[in-house]
Amino acid sequence: MELIVTAEEIARRLGITVPLSEGTRQRIETAIEDAQDTLVAHLGRPLLPVQYTESGVHAGTDGWVLHHAPLIAVISAVLDTGTPSGPFGSPTYTITYTAGIDARADPQTAPLRLWVRATACHHPLLADAPVRQRRVSSASVEGQSVTYDTAAEPPVLLAPPDLDTIDRWRLRGRRIYQAPIRPNPPGLTIRGGYGTGRL
Repeated sequence: MELIVTAEEIARRLGITVPLSEGTRQRIETAIEDAQDTLVAHLGRPLLPVQYTESGVHAGTDGWVLHHAPLIAVISAVLDTGTPSGPFGSPTYTITYTAGIDARADPQTAPLRLWVRATACHHPLLADAPVRQRRVSSASVEGQSVTYDTAAEPPVLLAPPDLDTIDRWRLRGRRIYQAPIRPNPPGLTIRGGYGTGRL
């Protein structure tokens, strides 16, 4: 999976020294991947541009009528064989194009990167990061007690924003809908008569 933020960005926020060891890099990248998977599932779209090929495409007055947006570039347009090209029929084409958002580089998608960074920093795999540790003010070996310094709390990590804040990139039709529960229509419920034992 291609990452839209780097492991080093997460490490700096968590107080982890760089360069990263291989094990630490793998844990951070797993946290980033989990955050991105959640984001992709919510948005219903990839976070990086994708190449698509569609056949049977008609040319509209403003350009090609394609299924995926936003359109980045049309790579090729090939006339479909056997389609009419005269005045009584409109020809169709096979179009290869790239479309989608670029959450890694587009300045307008900065809120998506912010969400991924904040979510990855709170991942359970990174609970031992220096910024997430409480500071010890005193410890007693024989009494086996530890006192934490409440006056000097560790820096507060940026909490992940609500997913609602990034809904502008969500594909239409991605809202979850459940039909309301309807009572039985009148006449389908059979009431029992008094003392008859019927349902």
